[in-house]
Amino acid sequence: MTDNNGPLYGDASMSAECTRRVFLKAAALAGAGTLAGCDGGAETAALREKAKRLGAGLDCSDVSALQPAEVSTRTDNEYRQHTERVDQFCLGCLNFEPNPVETACGACKTVRGPINPDGWCKQWTKVK
Repeated sequence: MTDNNGPLYGDASMSAECTRRVFLKAAALAGAGTLAGCDGGAETAALREKAKRLGAGLDCSDVSALQPAEVSTRTDNEYRQHTERVDQFCLGCLNFEPNPVETACGACKTVRGPINPDGWCKQWTKVK
């Protein structure tokens, strides 16, 4: 039983139909939004896996060759060797300078010392 504005209260079959319709429309819109927001998502995911693989066995924490101010810069920028961020990691950073030997720590334009490809700091800048 309906009026011109839609189902009347108490009509369970029409209520269920509207609920399904609303759900399906919302699901379709959510899926489209997810796909629209995935530009480069597969590339980022692949790069993230590579960073984890390369960085897993690296210890890039030796700062004994750095000056106190350089160590301070690392600390101030909150550098860490490993990050849980899925979209921000050194291998995907504009400032990261990978070592030609993939099994060695890289370098950074803004944070001195050995840098893990799986690391992160506040100076992280997306590669464009």
